[in-house]
Parts: sequence; C-alpha cells; structure tokens
Amino acid sequence: MKQKIRRTSRLLDDTIRKACERIPQKKRKVVVLGLCILFASVFSFMLWDSFNNQEVQKILDIEHIKPLDLPQDSLIHKLKDIFHEQKQ
Repeated sequence: MKQKIRRTSRLLDDTIRKACERIPQKKRKVVVLGLCILFASVFSFMLWDSFNNQEVQKILDIEHIKPLDLPQDSLIHKLKDIFHEQKQ
C-alpha cells in the first residue's frame, strides 16, 4: 500500500514538474499569480453564494426558547408541603 502511495506521489510530482517546466521562466510568476487570483475569486464566489442561499439563511435564523406554561415554583411548593407534612 505504501508503495502505491509513493508511486502515485512520484507520478503526480513528475507531472506537475513537467507542466511547470513548460511555462517560460519569465511568465511563471504571472501564471502563479493568475492561478492565485483565480482560486481566490472562485473561493469568494462560492462563499458568497453559500451565505445567500435561502436554506443557510433559515439555519442562521435564531429562534429564542419559549418558556413553558408551568405554574411558578410548582416543584418547590410540593417539596415544601411534603417536608411540612413530615414534620407535623
């Protein structure tokens, strides 16, 4: 398994090296800068598009917890009643 990974890594490395060697020396910086700008623009577009998606907007909407309609301190009153009954 490790040999397959090493072989694939070498093949990929050689392919990238050969592709970069084909680019003239004077144009390499321009090509790398262009690829960086392309990557940044695609990333920015995808990020912007994902936040403008309606499903994401629904997820980001905060719903506050609604209180339950329970009698105030009902458990405390019941416990007090039980303790008072035991004392008497």
